[in-house]
Amino acid sequence: MMLSYTSLRSQIREQPGALYLKIATTMRREINSGRWTPGYRLPALEKQAKALGVGLVTVRQAVALLCKEGLLNSKQGSGTFVSDAPETSRWLVLRSDWSSLIGHLDGKRPTLINVEESSAHPLVSPKEGTLTEAYRYMRRVHYWKSVAYAVIDIYLDRETYYRAPKDFDTSMVISMLAGLEDTDIDNLHQTFSFSSGDAETSALLGVAVNAPIGDVRRVITTTDQRILYVGEAKYRGDFVKLEMDLKR
Repeated sequence: MMLSYTSLRSQIREQPGALYLKIATTMRREINSGRWTPGYRLPALEKQAKALGVGLVTVRQAVALLCKEGLLNSKQGSGTFVSDAPETSRWLVLRSDWSSLIGHLDGKRPTLINVEESSAHPLVSPKEGTLTEAYRYMRRVHYWKSVAYAVIDIYLDRETYYRAPKDFDTSMVISMLAGLEDTDIDNLHQTFSFSSGDAETSALLGVAVNAPIGDVRRVITTTDQRILYVGEAKYRGDFVKLEMDLKR
């Protein structure tokens, strides 16, 4: 099924952000919605570039991004096709239990953008718990199979951080917390909502500005209600789905 290039051409000019990301976001939507079925052959790159009024390099960048994500396959001399079994479509399942969260973190790798240690505290409500003296702040991008899927702002209790600083800097923080001995973890509270990506988040995740984003806030507390961890995660909306069992 062909895209409506006339409407798309005006959209990508009006919206902010890199052109290739906006084109990639539109193509990704066609695949995830099922309008582009497995095996569908895309029009020639030159034809797409002309129809969209952009350079050939821009379309190539968009296609290369989706090939990296496993949504498209580009075969020299044959063209570009929708993958038979796209690997990354809605693969990130968010559930409401601790063991599922730890399982989801297995095999993922973080990349630190910036690290800050100060007396600044995360913003919390009184019902979430009591803040400790100081926190280690980390801003990270998380990857799966070389594709960025989340940007996370983390506040970790400073005393806890210095129990294993190198490991906390290079590993998934929640997995590290779960494995620490004598850590008095009592509860993890998680909230989920949807928003749209700002310019910085969208660039880090490789999506267009205002693309759907899944916002997840996690707060980990001890038995005496001290807050050890606050995480504000922004997930790519095309990767995430929420599942939970409602028991009678």
